[in-house]
Amino acid sequence: MKVLLLILAGLLASLLWLSRENLNLSRSFEKVNQVAGEQKNIIANLKNQLSASQRVARDNENAQVRLRDELSMLSEQRAKREETITRLMNENETLRRWYRDRLPDVVRRLHTRTGCASAARCLQHLPESELMPNARQRTDD
Repeated sequence: MKVLLLILAGLLASLLWLSRENLNLSRSFEKVNQVAGEQKNIIANLKNQLSASQRVARDNENAQVRLRDELSMLSEQRAKREETITRLMNENETLRRWYRDRLPDVVRRLHTRTGCASAARCLQHLPESELMPNARQRTDD
């Protein structure tokens, strides 16, 4: 009988120990499931951020292509304008002479001064003895 009571006490102790271990394992399992759920959410957020950044990168690449195309078109237009100006200067003696003439001293000084807030301020920079020449009159410099 004593042996049976000892075996029963051993089984009861084993049962209590196993139930405690089972409780600890189920708590650990819940924590692992919670961490796994958080990691799934983090992965979903990272995937969303990745797709958004890829979309922004594609948009930037498309914008760069459009800007490059626009720049090349503007460069072509500028080259055509320069060719037109050169051709016109070679064809037209008056235009060539006008292009090579120096600006009047008063105008050159205006270009070297700081910017004017208004026309009245620009007139303050002009000396009264040297009035601006009429645009239609040719200066002899």
